[in-house]
Amino acid sequence: MKESPQYQEAIAFAKTLGMTEREYLTYLHEKSQSVKSVMLNDSEGFKIFLKEFHTVLDDLTVCTKADETKAAKKERSMEAAADLLQKVSSDPMLLVQMYEHYQYDADDGSNPLVKP
Repeated sequence: MKESPQYQEAIAFAKTLGMTEREYLTYLHEKSQSVKSVMLNDSEGFKIFLKEFHTVLDDLTVCTKADETKAAKKERSMEAAADLLQKVSSDPMLLVQMYEHYQYDADDGSNPLVKP
């Protein structure tokens, strides 16, 4: 295991963060647990959030025939959506943090997507 490139990469990253190998691996484990906890404890709310999240991404990226004239303007939106998808894919904790903000906004009534 200590010979694997992924392990060596993780250890090098831990050092750049000023963390020990054990601290970094514990952090990754806790992050993984919190992601799974959100997904398991509020699976229905998380599903609703994911549907709305993908609707927003679709609005940023999908061009209909009528939108083709606006396609050039959508290029920046598409780049931003691609960047967001890449970040969310590489760090599931980011998606969980977005969900927590989504819930908070729903609780205080400031999220227009969530009806009380």
